[in-house]
Amino acid sequence: MQFFYFLFEFLFQVYFIASLLVIRKSKTVYLENYTNPNISILNALYKITILYYVLHFLVLIRWLVTFIFGLGEIRQWIVTLDGFAFLFCTCWYLFVALDKPEFFRGVNSLLKPISDVAPKQKSSPIIDDEKNKQIEFLKDFMVEKEPYLDSSLTIQDLAEQLKMPVKDLSTLINLYMDKHFFDFVNEYRIEKAKEILKDPLQKELTILEILYQVGFNSKSSFSTSFKKYTGTTPTDFRKNPN
Repeated sequence: MQFFYFLFEFLFQVYFIASLLVIRKSKTVYLENYTNPNISILNALYKITILYYVLHFLVLIRWLVTFIFGLGEIRQWIVTLDGFAFLFCTCWYLFVALDKPEFFRGVNSLLKPISDVAPKQKSSPIIDDEKNKQIEFLKDFMVEKEPYLDSSLTIQDLAEQLKMPVKDLSTLINLYMDKHFFDFVNEYRIEKAKEILKDPLQKELTILEILYQVGFNSKSSFSTSFKKYTGTTPTDFRKNPN
């Protein structure tokens, strides 16, 4: 039995570390390939994983008490506390999942961080010129076609519109432009929102209507991004446009 106890503990530690690595990788891939990533979901999953690890120490304490004192009243109290703690954690997990259905949608497992696909290296002047042309073409396309207005836009969708391999587009944005796809697209959305907020003919539009119009799907993400790029809130910007 002691052998199986040690084996269980070893496997638990391995799975815990693996879980944290997967969550961290998923967050990187999420930012590099999606325009409206809900980071709060990944943060909740991270916290739940940490909480389960903390609760695991109750199991270790139970084993220790059993080994020292045997099957006594102290062990029964620890078992009761252990059960309630795991029940609470599981209910929290289910609540988060039911409240946010996209919780289980996950991230495309075929996608990899750009650092794995195209590790940074010094490029020659010829390649730099070529990349500069591609960057200018991409910027012109974003301004003329406005693909960012689609709230569900992914890097795969944009690559299809550009007729460019997803890998090349991801490398161009994340590596050569040094931006996450998330930030790259949202910059255009914010610029579009600023145009609308400045336009006196569209002053009747509410902030909620504007954020949906420019491609955002939540007020919190729009407000956070807007303040990040402008240093002010959408409401204040409408009152005092720069």
